[in-house]
Amino acid sequence: MQAYVPLQTGDPERVGPYRIVARLGSGGMGRVYLAGSPGGRAAAVKVVHEELAEDPAFRRRFGREVAAAQRVAGPFTAPVVDADPDADLPWLATAYVPGVALGTAVAAHGVWPERSVRALGSGLAEALDAIHRADVVHRDLKPSNVLLAPDGPRVIDFGISVAADDTKLTTTGAVVGSPGYLPPEQLVGREVGPPGDVFALGALLAYAATGTGPFGGGPAHGVNYRVVHEDPDLERVPDGLAEVVARCLAKDPRQRPEVPELVGELGRWEAADGTRVTFAAGTWLPAPVAADVAALGAEPLPVPQAQATAAAPVDADLPTVTVGPAPTAVATARLGAPPAARPRGATRRRTAVLAAAGAFVALAVVGGLLLPRAFSDSAGRGDGAEGSGSPTAAAKQPTVRELWPSDMGLRHVEVARGKLVGEDDDGRLHALTAADGDTAWTYDRPGSLSFEGVSDGLAVVSSDEEGTIQGIDVDSGKRVWIVDAQTHTPPGADFDLYMGVVVADGTVYTSAMHDLSEESELPVSYSVSAVDAATGRLKWIHRIDQILSNALAVVDGVVYGGVREPDDTYFYAWDAETGDRLWRYSSRTSRPYPGELSAVEVSDGTVYFGDDRGVLHAVDARRGTRRWIYDADTESVRQWLDPLVVADGVVYGGLGGVTSDSETGAVHAVDASSGKPLWSEHTERDPELHGLLDGSVLFSTKAGALHAADARTGATAKTRLSSGDPDAALDGDRIYFHGGDGRLHAGGVSLTER
Repeated sequence: MQAYVPLQTGDPERVGPYRIVARLGSGGMGRVYLAGSPGGRAAAVKVVHEELAEDPAFRRRFGREVAAAQRVAGPFTAPVVDADPDADLPWLATAYVPGVALGTAVAAHGVWPERSVRALGSGLAEALDAIHRADVVHRDLKPSNVLLAPDGPRVIDFGISVAADDTKLTTTGAVVGSPGYLPPEQLVGREVGPPGDVFALGALLAYAATGTGPFGGGPAHGVNYRVVHEDPDLERVPDGLAEVVARCLAKDPRQRPEVPELVGELGRWEAADGTRVTFAAGTWLPAPVAADVAALGAEPLPVPQAQATAAAPVDADLPTVTVGPAPTAVATARLGAPPAARPRGATRRRTAVLAAAGAFVALAVVGGLLLPRAFSDSAGRGDGAEGSGSPTAAAKQPTVRELWPSDMGLRHVEVARGKLVGEDDDGRLHALTAADGDTAWTYDRPGSLSFEGVSDGLAVVSSDEEGTIQGIDVDSGKRVWIVDAQTHTPPGADFDLYMGVVVADGTVYTSAMHDLSEESELPVSYSVSAVDAATGRLKWIHRIDQILSNALAVVDGVVYGGVREPDDTYFYAWDAETGDRLWRYSSRTSRPYPGELSAVEVSDGTVYFGDDRGVLHAVDARRGTRRWIYDADTESVRQWLDPLVVADGVVYGGLGGVTSDSETGAVHAVDASSGKPLWSEHTERDPELHGLLDGSVLFSTKAGALHAADARTGATAKTRLSSGDPDAALDGDRIYFHGGDGRLHAGGVSLTER
């Protein structure tokens, strides 16, 4: 298996005494290389970005971090073996660990058994104990910073760890770390100490046990919102682990367990026969992961060499795809959706594929890409209540013919102007040429960026750390404008994070969360605002002291959003130019609790709101009055996922996310004029709708499948795209997806009669 990235033009041949062999990854602080010492010892060498090296304050902080990291010594950490904070480009070297990143292992082989999760937890707790005894707080414990070796896990990357008595990060207001693993106290600007690492440990254990983080995925602002305000989803965590994980994820850091306590509690793990299991010969790992780790450990160091991948020939006869909805132009951004011209999923999944900052990664995928074989030849059938699909209807079989792969493992890809724009796992923005997958440009600057989507020829990115929104020209990769959060932060508040970002007609619309002073009755407030992108002038702003809900959309001069108030959840419509409120709609139904807004679509004078209680609302776009509601699931809590697709008088939508049976999802078809259900089809978790092709609704799921459901009956057939979450995007007759092998793939889609 290939477990490195070849060197590129501009990479150094040597750093200090180390000979550079290959790339391992990069992050907001620097680039990481696989290297060899003069004596032949392998090392992971991190070289900081040139922009940071020019900052004297950063150099001082980097020197302190190196000194702090060198104090850490423990069996489950990767020690710092060398460093030069005073070099032209400061660097540090850590021991090379030939291990697979936890994120890569879970993406390739799925969830872990409880025994392995407990073993992982006990090793990580012991590593944190060693880190904390050195007066260091890691601050960025996440799946790509945990390497799996035969004799136990290794915690790596102290690149943003700081000594516990260093208060710089907490005094600048910057939020540094990875969404879903940052503790709530850090997100609201409170003091962060060892309990923050305990929170991250709990999130890691939930991830290993379920395959997803306990607060879902998607853009940073959406995940951070759920961390602060919502309970973790631990439905699929084994009963024997759920209690300790829940304590680690307590909102109040004082209620989390101490690390030494966790070492003992998680260390009580046994085999099925009752014997004690030890960290030996990889027996603590799931068998497929242990095999990958063993294979990686047997590989020699690579020799620098260029690589090229030939693209497969393009099939010119593939059918075209019509993507709904109706002609109305819609710009949207939600907790989990970018403001793109093309609809995208409401839960944008981030899966670690490449380990960053000192990690050596194996692209551990068994069997490679499975194209175009269908892994299920049986057609499904709609099985909802009234109007369910016909059991005798034949589904068309989808096939995908590979056109090209790219080693650039991008996620959340948008298609615009002949380019694919997406982000890597280190928060950098890239554009590839859609025809052949060649790199067109990279927008690489320090700090983590969240890609919000493409609008009006601009790739829009936000940064909670910097408090900025930027518009990047899709053709050139050059920044066109930047908007600072202080422009749209209410008086008496400090900007915390973006929840939604929409760019439409030269205006930046945001929903955001803000910190208030400790003297305030409320810890946080929210806002919805509009800023002129070219001048930075604030057009209007509404401060909201209730909880802002999960979606923001701008359609035909109207801004739509949701607010959870004490008595109800309301969907609002504001004039996009003036900010005046046009109407307020109550989402209350017969359910005991009103749902929060999770998906929005507009077609033919009707606004379709999906909520996280399984209810779809059809509302008159001009008056804000209810036309009908459709309750998709009365037995469990389900969330309507973005996008909803409206075509030929039918509303198609996926359900998933927050479920009592979180292994499954569903796709529903509802009559757009009456709300009458036409059919429903059970699927794997979190179906993401892509559009209509040849009379079928195309959607993909986190299980790696591409489905084609007959638009009239719901009869379904599927084929495999990926070994993990494909995070797919459809454009015309092509689909772009993550293959679970660390690469982005392009394929041509066709449907055949069965």
